[in-house]
Amino acid sequence: MKKLVIASAVLLAGCSQLPHFGADQPTTLSAPTKPATPAIPLPAEVEDVNEVANSATTEALATDFEHIFIDSDMTFEGVLPCADCPGISYHINLYRDGRFEARQEYLERGQVELVSGAWLLERRTLHLVNQQVNLPSFHFRSNRQLVMTDLAGRPITRSDAYQLNRLEALKKLDTRQPMLGLYRLQNNQATFTKCQTGESLPVANTQNHLPMMRLYQQDSRFSNKAVIASLVGRKGPDQHGTDTLFIDKFEQFWPNATCPNQFAMKDLQGIVWRAEKIADRYVPHSLNVRLIFEKDKLYGFSGCNNFNASYQQRANTFAVQQLASTRKFCADASTIEQQFTEKLQQADRAEVNADKLQLFRNNQVIMELIPAVN
Repeated sequence: MKKLVIASAVLLAGCSQLPHFGADQPTTLSAPTKPATPAIPLPAEVEDVNEVANSATTEALATDFEHIFIDSDMTFEGVLPCADCPGISYHINLYRDGRFEARQEYLERGQVELVSGAWLLERRTLHLVNQQVNLPSFHFRSNRQLVMTDLAGRPITRSDAYQLNRLEALKKLDTRQPMLGLYRLQNNQATFTKCQTGESLPVANTQNHLPMMRLYQQDSRFSNKAVIASLVGRKGPDQHGTDTLFIDKFEQFWPNATCPNQFAMKDLQGIVWRAEKIADRYVPHSLNVRLIFEKDKLYGFSGCNNFNASYQQRANTFAVQQLASTRKFCADASTIEQQFTEKLQQADRAEVNADKLQLFRNNQVIMELIPAVN
């Protein structure tokens, strides 16, 4: 009987996997500077009908349900529920050497988080470990399906909305992100320093970088100085293996702007503000609705067109004069653009509260903006 107990313990212990790394393999590739826990609504606790109930037999013998191994590289994708957006799109790559990479995109809000670290497989429960970011845990319902677990660690099986499905083959992670940072060009070599992390990267001289270079060279205000720029790009190795920024889309330069200090913001001037909410509706990040206030004027991008206007702020009063704008039409942005420009001109008070700029009309918040750090 003792031999049977010992053998069973060995079998069960073999069903857990701990990540292992070589001496030259880091446990984390990259991580955001701020913790970001996805706001996912959880339903009432429901037992998984596929779970094997505990009994003397299941405790003494390993079952097929416990034989889950990450012995090959895997990709899982799906959209999980979100409390205040249509959903969170997940792309998770699990590597057999114990690493993981994940991309979370909050739909409509366009917020993208890239997280990497180590995975831990505890029987059928998958933990994605990163010291800066809290990620959900998942249950291997099968070797091809992950189900998110609730706060008690039980798989949520009431709805298929909480599951991720495995792809037929490993899929490369999309690492493109909106970025805001300091761009400088000297001797035809550009560098970009991210406002969010302070990381400085050389910029690859690709076709998408050329319009940015030309505009910088043509503007006499810049002249080898660092200027805030917004763009969409990705970090990757160049031909020599050096970390480099590859620009996918250049958006705009913001003269007289600085990287926002979210712990010491009191004034609305000098910060690139991104519209986060108009009334109670989130503004899609992909539209890049942004503006900056200077001494007596403002300018920005309303999702389709560039605009500028003069404004006045005195004590508790705030007023924006008639906007001047380009006249392009963009079907995907017209509604948001109209709402944004209307609310901006209706505001009668502006306040910087903590890390948000709030615009009021008749003491009601009509728009919220946050510092554009990406």
